[in-house]
Amino acid sequence: MKRRNLAVLLAASAVLSACAAPAEPEQGETGTLLYYLLPADEAQGGDRIAAKWEDLALPEGADSLTEARAVVERLIEGPADGVMFSPMPEGMELLDLELRDRTAYVDFSGEFRDLSGVELTLADYCLTLSLTALESVRAVTVTAQGRPLGQQPKQVFYERDVLLADMGDVLQTVEISLYFLNADGALAAENRMISLYEGQTLAEALVAALLEGPESRDLLRALPDGFEVNYVRVDSGICYVSLPASSLAMLPADEQTQRMALWSLADSLYSLDSITELRLLADGEELEMFGSIPVESVAVKPQG
Repeated sequence: MKRRNLAVLLAASAVLSACAAPAEPEQGETGTLLYYLLPADEAQGGDRIAAKWEDLALPEGADSLTEARAVVERLIEGPADGVMFSPMPEGMELLDLELRDRTAYVDFSGEFRDLSGVELTLADYCLTLSLTALESVRAVTVTAQGRPLGQQPKQVFYERDVLLADMGDVLQTVEISLYFLNADGALAAENRMISLYEGQTLAEALVAALLEGPESRDLLRALPDGFEVNYVRVDSGICYVSLPASSLAMLPADEQTQRMALWSLADSLYSLDSITELRLLADGEELEMFGSIPVESVAVKPQG
């Protein structure tokens, strides 16, 4: 079993800093290393993630999958010492766990979707640290009821994502271009400086800013009010945007309005050099139509 530092430093701003070298268990400590949370008053603005050696009562000769399942189930249950506590929401269950190529595919019940922001980050990191402490696991991917979480900054977590997080990389200021409607009903760029947090992709931050709407009073949002996105992922230049059915249902009947909404999303994403193609998804399937507008019309970044 891999062994590592017994605490991950969490700054008062709730982002992780780098960890020191791995620590050996103290005399008398045995079992499996799991990572839990300390109460904020206990942490005093410092360490919120701490580790504890746990006896999982595994049968002799238990295989890797049994061990990984036991780790996750104990993490959900929480320690019995009354000091640390589980990062997972109350009532959440482990629906499935698979091990393939040393990656743990963990599927939780819907309660996991109740987490967001810092709470979600802490849960992801506690899970990643606990599972990658096992020799059989080097990476972790998390879903809820079989679907990715839109607010999750990463699709796959590695041990290094947590242990090598550098406070100097916590926050960046990035200039982006967002496309909204001007007074003539045409798309116009609004250049904006946004904050990009450690672990958050630029495409995710851009879409979040687009959904918030324009800052200029002279511009109007092209996407309907209340329009949401499940998640944004970029892979080899292709940007995948997953849309919930509720967002597709709120598209207006007017084709020109639909077209401008689609172009607003596409032009904003294509303003990033890293994106060359766009795919829209719904319920895990690729969309062919955005309302009445073929998605193929924005599938490839325009040249020039």
